[in-house]
Amino acid sequence: MVEKIGHIKNPLTVIAIFAAIAEISGTTVLPFIESENQGIYIWFLMLFPVFLVGIFFLTLNFNHKVLYAPSDYKNEDNFLKSFGKATTEEKEEKLREEVEEAEDSSSTEENASESSGNDAESREASSPSAPSKHATSFVLNSERHASLMANVFLAEKLSIMKLSKDMGLEFKTDVRFETPSSRKIIFDGLAIDKNKIHAVEVKLFRNEHVNPSRLDKVLLESELMASQLKGIDSKELVIHFMAVVDNPEVSASRVKERLSRYLDKYNVNVKLHVVTLDDLKNEYQYRP
Repeated sequence: MVEKIGHIKNPLTVIAIFAAIAEISGTTVLPFIESENQGIYIWFLMLFPVFLVGIFFLTLNFNHKVLYAPSDYKNEDNFLKSFGKATTEEKEEKLREEVEEAEDSSSTEENASESSGNDAESREASSPSAPSKHATSFVLNSERHASLMANVFLAEKLSIMKLSKDMGLEFKTDVRFETPSSRKIIFDGLAIDKNKIHAVEVKLFRNEHVNPSRLDKVLLESELMASQLKGIDSKELVIHFMAVVDNPEVSASRVKERLSRYLDKYNVNVKLHVVTLDDLKNEYQYRP
C-alpha cells in the first residue's frame, strides 16, 4: 500500500496535506481546551481555512508558476516558458553590466602600463597639439567600447550555440527567473532535460585577472534559484559558467585554473567551460 504513494513534489499537494492536518488536529484538540478558551479556538478553526484559501488565490493570481513542478507539464519544455523572457530593457542593462565588468577587468592590467607614460603625456599637455590628442583619445576609447560590446554579445551567442551542440539541448536565451520576493534573475541561457535544469552564464575575459565580484553575483543568485527550485521539483540546477578569453596572449588554462579556485566555494553545481573567442569564431566560421 505504501509503495503506491508517490513522491510528493507538487506544492499544491503540500498545501492540501498541510491544511488537512491542521484542521483534523485542530478539531481533535478542541475537547481538551478549557471552556472559556473554546470560543476563541472555534473562531480560529473557522477563519483559518478562509485565510488559507485567500492566500492561495492571491498566489494563483500573482505568481501561479510556483504552484507547479516541471513534471506537471505534459511537455516539460513549457516549464521554461513559464520563467519568462527578459525584456529589451533588462537585456540591455545586463549587456551594459557585462561590458563594464570586462572594461574594469581590462583596465586593471592596462593602468600599470599606462602609468609609465603619464609623465611624458603631462609634458606634452602644454603643447598646442594637446587638444587634438585628447580628441583622438576620446574617439579611440569610444571605438574600443563599441568593439568590446560587440565581442561580449558575440561571445554569448556563440557560447550558447556551442553548448547546445555539445549537450544536444535547445537553450532558450535571456531567460528570467523571478523569486517569490520579486527578485529577477536573468541567465544567458536555460534548458531542461530528464534530471537537470541547465542555466548558462557567459563572461568575457581579456586577461588572466579574475575579479571575485564578477562571480559573486552570478553564483549567489544561482544559490538562491537552486533553493527556490528545490521546493518545486527534484531536478538539480546546474550552472554552466562559460569563460570566453578574448586575447590571444592570455592562456585559457591559466584563466580556468584561477576561476576554479572561486567556483568551488559556492553551494551550487557549477560546470566550468573555458574557450577562446577565436576558437568559437573558427568553429562557426564567423566573419565580421
